Amino acid sequence: MYYEWGNCFFTLQIFVAELIFLYSYPKRSKFLARIIPGVIAITLLSGFMPSGYTLMRNQYYQFFKYIFMFAVTAAYQCFCFKAKIIAMISACVSGYALQHLSYQAMQLLSLTSLLDIPAISSSWRDRILELMVFPFTYLLTWAAFGRMAAKYEFYKNYDSRFVAVSIFTLFVCLVINRFARQGASLGNAYVIAGNALYAISCCVLSLFISYSLHVLSITRAKNETLERISYEERKQFETSKKNREQLNVKYHDLKHVLSLLDSDRNAEEIAQYRKVLEDFDGEVRTGNETLDIVVNEKADICRSEGISLTFLGDGQLLSFVSQYDIYSMFGNILDNAIEAVRKIDDRGKKIISMTIEAQGNCVIISSMNYFTGKLNVSDGKLVTTKTVNVDSHGYGIRSIKLVAEKYGGEARISAEDDIFDLTVFLTVPEKAAERAEGDAAAKTC
Repeated sequence: MYYEWGNCFFTLQIFVAELIFLYSYPKRSKFLARIIPGVIAITLLSGFMPSGYTLMRNQYYQFFKYIFMFAVTAAYQCFCFKAKIIAMISACVSGYALQHLSYQAMQLLSLTSLLDIPAISSSWRDRILELMVFPFTYLLTWAAFGRMAAKYEFYKNYDSRFVAVSIFTLFVCLVINRFARQGASLGNAYVIAGNALYAISCCVLSLFISYSLHVLSITRAKNETLERISYEERKQFETSKKNREQLNVKYHDLKHVLSLLDSDRNAEEIAQYRKVLEDFDGEVRTGNETLDIVVNEKADICRSEGISLTFLGDGQLLSFVSQYDIYSMFGNILDNAIEAVRKIDDRGKKIISMTIEAQGNCVIISSMNYFTGKLNVSDGKLVTTKTVNVDSHGYGIRSIKLVAEKYGGEARISAEDDIFDLTVFLTVPEKAAERAEGDAAAKTC
């Protein structure tokens, strides 16, 4: 029995290809102690698998042999990584597609005269071509699909339908490609080239279905969720606005009634009413009706939970921002801050500070609060470590960023020394800036 080095090359190629899609998956304890010895052992043991002899038997045997070796690598990856079985299958099947794509690209290159030197045997020539092709295709696929799998956390966010279609596409490709080699064995270069191009197309399609279409599906779902959240925020704003108007009417009526009452009668009851009026008079007045609504709503929540909320700034600076965007942006900023602060035990740190100021042609909104736990911030973006309500938390930050981008600005995040700082930059349109300058000049006169 001969030792089949080709099996070893195939197994190692499969392992590396799978890792391109698995590298961001959660790893089991003592990962390196698991993965390195296992890959070496399985790769070397695969060389003892024999090959078939007759041509027909060889095609069937070779097909199932490679499927079996792939299944062994996939099973061992489950021993090294920690994810749901369907997510593991998806990543490993993508690895097989990448290996097969790379091999077929090497087959195409072998039809050229590259390295066609008498001193180099055909088997060594194939190995050298593999060393030239495989690193290139693997790196390219990692850039196109591997990073995508990591960014969108495919081990959490996967669609079984796309996985099933991808597996079916690859399986059909492998079956047709394997048995089409019987015709290619005659040495027909056109048959070999056509077979290779077909296989490459199927493998690319399989990867595209698994990742690119999946990303489009995730993006569409996120956009639909944002639209639904925006709709709910609009309804909430209209309700809050109506309640605020009714409260203003009651406030003015109550002031009028109290002014008519004899102070000697019902003194205790009158004192209670005056306390209510004083609390109303103490509400935040920003100069922007919509901002008044959302800030005072959140201020009521803060008072009930022992949180100190301070606000400084001129709401009129936001005259160019729609009332819905103001309600959404400030609501999300303060909701996130309240959620973070309410987890703090130290009452001295239950503080939220918000400011609005103008600098040049920008309006800068800054919110600062203490937080507890760990927050990962990368390039001004928050990478949440929450395991509860992750979607709602992420959509709040995303909504803030979308509003900032809508007005030609951006949102920046920093988290240092247990202080969370969110700064939103909005670009003031030229007409709004000219109008603001005119109002300022009129006030001066």
